[in-house]
Amino acid sequence: MMKRLIFTTCLVLLAVVQSWADGYTYYYFKGKMGGKITVELAFETFLDEEEGLAAGYILYPNAKHPAPILLVGYHQRDGFFHFSEYQPDGTVTGWLNFQVGGEDYADGPVILDGTWTNPKTEADYSLKTLKSPYDMDRTQGYMPDWFVSPLEYESPDNLGRYYTYQQWNRNYKEMMGGHVELRGAGKNKVHFDICNVPQNIAEGRSEPGRPAVLNGPEFTYDNVNECGYGFKATFFKKFVVIESTTEYRTFECFGMGATFEGVYIKTKQ
Repeated sequence: MMKRLIFTTCLVLLAVVQSWADGYTYYYFKGKMGGKITVELAFETFLDEEEGLAAGYILYPNAKHPAPILLVGYHQRDGFFHFSEYQPDGTVTGWLNFQVGGEDYADGPVILDGTWTNPKTEADYSLKTLKSPYDMDRTQGYMPDWFVSPLEYESPDNLGRYYTYQQWNRNYKEMMGGHVELRGAGKNKVHFDICNVPQNIAEGRSEPGRPAVLNGPEFTYDNVNECGYGFKATFFKKFVVIESTTEYRTFECFGMGATFEGVYIKTKQ
């Protein structure tokens, strides 16, 4: 009995170590949302982040033309995840909010609670019915064959020309969103034009003679407007994430707390 316990413990520890070996922590669930809609849910996070970016895909196997749909969002402490479901044109067609537990379970983690929600109709389906599909170590081999890492950084010489998103705004009862346009300005340099309208307009562009300078897959740009707004853009192969780097008072030029922040999907190479 003791030997069996030790062996099982070693297997669990080996699975955890292997899942961390390539810098990602993997999750894979499948089943029927709300007991009705068959789905597969596969995503990953960076190993060294207790909170931060998460991305993956949701697949509807019974759809007329089934294909993985991109998920991008973030995770928090205590296993909480928040994702938006992005179509190839940047349209958000679903919101996923759920909590994962049982990270060290031999047969995989579990979804403790959570829902998929239609942003426009507000119809939702429980995700508690999804389960880890098999008992094995959580390396990339744990993921389905159709999974390709969405958290691969883009190289500076392969950035897209156009990134965009749009989602349903419940207050205004219409689709609202934003875009990022880029044009080359020399080696590892780009000019940008950004407009983001989550509720109020935030827009700006790089100054003539002052392009953004890439440091690997990202750049930081200060003093976009007279309020001194600054931001960081991090480029992945399928999308760019924009984060504000300056304090709230620098948002005042845009009004209503609007900023460039968000996830924008690459639609033009």
